[in-house]
Amino acid sequence: MDKNKENIGLALGRIPSGLFIVTFYNNELNETDGMLMSWVQQCSFEPPMVSIGIKKERKGLHLIEQAGHFVVNVMGKNNSGLISKFFKGGLGAAKFADMQTSLSSATKGVILQDAVAYLECKLLSTTELAGDHNLFIGQVLNANLLSASSGEPSVHLRKNGYDY
Repeated sequence: MDKNKENIGLALGRIPSGLFIVTFYNNELNETDGMLMSWVQQCSFEPPMVSIGIKKERKGLHLIEQAGHFVVNVMGKNNSGLISKFFKGGLGAAKFADMQTSLSSATKGVILQDAVAYLECKLLSTTELAGDHNLFIGQVLNANLLSASSGEPSVHLRKNGYDY
């Protein structure tokens, strides 16, 4: 790797992001599902909206498009047990076993009661980017802070900007 590309990767890796478990209703399996993500960002104040970047070959990419809704569960510093269940990237409702959850009436996504906060979102648009991720924009319909959490969100730094 040339020195400039290496420097770009190191610098990009220092951009902090949070850790999130995004849940949605899987129409193919007729059940709720979810996956760990780090590219979630507020992108509008009025109406409140968030953007999500999902790698193009990720299995859940088309499922969020089909669902039309999703829930962003904001992970906290003390949520490593929750995060580890979603780290491997596989899909399926079995991930939610042994978790305190509730079902979003607006989106059918799972709300993780041990998360710092959650945002229930309606998918407004999907953009296929020229790079290796697609961009999803969702309008926040409902949200709340959860009292069971420590309140401090998890901050994630990557070793380089070319991979998770």
